[in-house]
Amino acid sequence: MRTGRAREISSLDVMRLLAAQAVMAYHLLFLSWAESADSRGIRAIIGSPVAFADAVAWTSLGWVGVQVFFVISGFVILMSAQDKSASDFLIGRVTRIVPALWFFSALSALILLACGVLGPLELSERFLRSMILFPVGPWVDGAVWTLVAEAVFYGAVFVAIRTGMIGRVTAIMLAVTVFNLVLWGAVLAGEAGLLGDLGHRLAEAASSYKLRVTLISTNCYFVVGASLCGIFMRRDVTVNITVFCANFVMSLIATYYAALSSVGVSQFGQMPYRAVAVWGVSTLVLSVCVLLRVGSGGRFVRFATIAGLATYPLYLINQIPGGFILGALYRTPLSPVVAVVVTAVSCTVLAGAFALLVERRMQLRLSAFLRQCQRRASVLKEA
Repeated sequence: MRTGRAREISSLDVMRLLAAQAVMAYHLLFLSWAESADSRGIRAIIGSPVAFADAVAWTSLGWVGVQVFFVISGFVILMSAQDKSASDFLIGRVTRIVPALWFFSALSALILLACGVLGPLELSERFLRSMILFPVGPWVDGAVWTLVAEAVFYGAVFVAIRTGMIGRVTAIMLAVTVFNLVLWGAVLAGEAGLLGDLGHRLAEAASSYKLRVTLISTNCYFVVGASLCGIFMRRDVTVNITVFCANFVMSLIATYYAALSSVGVSQFGQMPYRAVAVWGVSTLVLSVCVLLRVGSGGRFVRFATIAGLATYPLYLINQIPGGFILGALYRTPLSPVVAVVVTAVSCTVLAGAFALLVERRMQLRLSAFLRQCQRRASVLKEA
């Protein structure tokens, strides 16, 4: 049963699904043919890709949906951490992430093996990295890197709860904001040539994987969501508004640097400012919907609940399994556009069916197992 507060933010579930749809469009309409031929990802699965060159201007922007996910996670995870013990929070996160991750990692591995894209040895290595969210890729699905970043954020929240600092989360966000101001100020100074060679290296590192996955260059997105949560809950409103505005600006800068390393900008000459605008507008719309409690009616909430449940499986299914479906449809008389539409609908329906019919049962069993382990650990500790 959903609480009154969950009903008030049900619009986030719909926005999360829309972000997943944007990522799926990026994979099916752009990365499916623009990806490097030797990447052994979605393009290799499809076999004979179809180029949608005329749509590059908008299909190449779908990756921004990931940055929108990070904002929503900052909001949702901070709210879910309220009044929870560290162990309860950890069990909740593991239960939420692991079943779908393991299921779709196994499915993707089978597809990669069946299509002859990867040999057994390399596939085994990628599969194990995916199963444990190993911070260094490659994985069976490129989307896993974002789950690694999410896991780092979960770890930070877990430590805050465990050390009793979760009650001082506003002070923590202020400290992180100061760090971000220094970081991005230095990056911009480097771009302006004020720091010499060090500045140039720092500017290059701003969009690197290491800085993104460790949240050094991506924590600003999570802080935007977390400060929005503080505003929504009417806690330290003035401070949280300040934190929100500062990190919103820095997230625009972070998105610009992420765009510089994106395929659309680096290989197809797209303007990085487009990604900045898409993220900025999406986040402002998201924030307004949350603060105005848009979509708290009964029917909308029911739809939003299903949308929210389907989002995570859709994120995991659309690239490798989705590429397999799209490749099969390309070999039929269907037009390429119809093939993409059918693939997108199929992935969405399959994700919803998995969430409603399979995932919940897996989560309940995993949760029961982890709770049992928790009780046994408590008994041993007391003994």
